[in-house]
Amino acid sequence: MKIRVGAKESDVSVARAEHLAEQLRGQDHSVEIVWLPDTRDRESIGQLRLGLLRDDFDVAIHRMNRVPTTPVPGLVLAAIPLRDDARDAFCGRDGTMLSSLPDDSRIATQGPLRRANIRRVRSQMQFVDLRPSLTRCLDQVAAGELDAVVASAADIAAIGRQDSITDYVGSVSAPGAGAVGFECREADTELIEVLSQFDDPDTRICVITERAARAALNVSEVVSVGAFARRSGLLTLRVDIIPHDGSDVMTAQIGMPTSEFHAVRCGHRAAESLKLRGAEKIGRAPEPEPEPEDQERPRTTDLSKARILIPREEGRLAQGLRDAGMSVDSVPLQRRDVLSVSSTLEDADWVAFTSRRAVDSVRELGWTLPRETKVAAIGPGTADALVDLGYTVDLQPTEGWGINALLRMWPEGTGKVLVPGSALLAPTFVAGLQAKGYAAQLIPIYTMKAIDAAPPELVEAWNDGRYDAVVIASGSSALAVSQLLGWRRDVDVISVGESAAAVLKRVHVEVAGEAATYEPSETVELLRKVVEGRAEQA
Repeated sequence: MKIRVGAKESDVSVARAEHLAEQLRGQDHSVEIVWLPDTRDRESIGQLRLGLLRDDFDVAIHRMNRVPTTPVPGLVLAAIPLRDDARDAFCGRDGTMLSSLPDDSRIATQGPLRRANIRRVRSQMQFVDLRPSLTRCLDQVAAGELDAVVASAADIAAIGRQDSITDYVGSVSAPGAGAVGFECREADTELIEVLSQFDDPDTRICVITERAARAALNVSEVVSVGAFARRSGLLTLRVDIIPHDGSDVMTAQIGMPTSEFHAVRCGHRAAESLKLRGAEKIGRAPEPEPEPEDQERPRTTDLSKARILIPREEGRLAQGLRDAGMSVDSVPLQRRDVLSVSSTLEDADWVAFTSRRAVDSVRELGWTLPRETKVAAIGPGTADALVDLGYTVDLQPTEGWGINALLRMWPEGTGKVLVPGSALLAPTFVAGLQAKGYAAQLIPIYTMKAIDAAPPELVEAWNDGRYDAVVIASGSSALAVSQLLGWRRDVDVISVGESAAAVLKRVHVEVAGEAATYEPSETVELLRKVVEGRAEQA
């Protein structure tokens, strides 16, 4: 088979991707590693899953302690190999152990659970982020620039730095710690069969148990959940509720038979035990009584009375729908994070902008485009933003807009093309430029992340069924709606662009209409057919 493995260009991800590629090549498979830019984002799961759903690559490797417990429709964990060391390792300067580290020492680590576990043993420590990489932080400890690093023992082993470990943190780690999972699309049955040979049943059952316990607990932000299961004749599970302030830990332990069915029951029983003791109330005020539910609102067949949700910031699409007489709420469910980058746009023959967000990010970074460089824009909104900054746009699609429209317009030739854009940008655009003869490179200057929670007024309107349709204009927006709102059968879904269509199809969301381009007029006509067509269905 030809198998594409998606991986971020971080030290741990590179090591694991190359190890899997070596194993697959040893079985005569053709393997390509598709590298995603390392944005130093602690949560890369969404980026990898978006790439799978868009068909950017075929396999993603996840650290199981970071994978959300809610599955993504259309994707499957084909294998969870034998788990490495599940402990958190302490790497102290000059061989120092955690117990003998001086007060106010600087420890590089990440995550509230690790910090809480350290704080329980040594309360007077200074914490710094584990950046820019695990390798670099370990080098800083060796050079005396940091006092210690606390990280996953399995991650340290993956990059071959076990000799740096001087101690272990003797507390339960996050559910799934030390284990990795190979995820792919559930429709790729032949690939699932290939990957399943790497699955370790004992590890899978233990990880399922730990994750089931975590999924069944709705704890506050002032505590973390640690869990560890062992399968040896009997399946045993320990779950800890660990307050971040270092106060007393609440623990539950349970044992059951060892089947996969019992794994979930074991996790749920441990969670129920902790709930009865008030685990979910720690750090929370009493919840108000729920209000009675309103009756279901009749669905309109009048476009002028339709209420439309666009889960992104204001733009040409929202304004175009309003100009057609519709009531539109544009509510971003993602935030744009500008990245710290060392690259520049110097020596570029072309600079290509694939979104208005990219233009805004360049402005916020304080960058200016080289005077002789030609500029390309994906569509009119992006072009307008560039003109507002004083630039001339040399290339812009004349029919529709989007990545494919821009590629069709782009002439064959040579030279250097830089694409300052999203770390989530599909690799097809850069590959298309390279196929035309250019030395093209993505410069990731921002990334999009789902916000922590949707605005309460939006959640209320969504749950009350006040929207007639939702317009999804990107794959990442589709995942944000899945995560923050969930899909309603009484809200029609309109897909705009190839990325949104691919993701919605693979997460099994029924789409009422697909717009091939980002021209508002096309979406308006789709909505007209969908909304007014309800009269015929009735």
